[in-house]
Amino acid sequence: MEGGTAAGLVPGDDPAGTAPVFTVDLPADPARLAPTRERLRGWLHAHGVSDWDVETALIATGEACANAIEHGYRFTPEGITTLRAELRDDHLVIEVRDHGGWRADAGGDDADRGRGRMIMTRVMDEVSILGTAEGTTVRLVKRLTGT
Repeated sequence: MEGGTAAGLVPGDDPAGTAPVFTVDLPADPARLAPTRERLRGWLHAHGVSDWDVETALIATGEACANAIEHGYRFTPEGITTLRAELRDDHLVIEVRDHGGWRADAGGDDADRGRGRMIMTRVMDEVSILGTAEGTTVRLVKRLTGT
């Protein structure tokens, strides 16, 4: 079913739950970012994702996870961020969720800061950020280019 939808499904949906999924709970410790990226890198390569797509997905995922740790848990360092990646047809869908506090843009308080959203938007095909009092979910989508 190339490029189309059936029964009202969004392209890439997998209602049977057969798509490969990667999930990890990441403590709010910046030292855990590199090992988590390496685990995700290995999983993506094991599922035949091209080097280009792996690298761009890791850039965006690293930004999302770092933001969750730095901003979502700035007052609760024992927090857990959940990273979930799923391969859906020709798409990679990544969600990074924290249960920390939401903070609206601070209005550019530091010129060297605040580039994470821009970076994610430039390297991924879709980026959405939903912030609530219960936490933040960053959803990243990358159309895969092949191996």
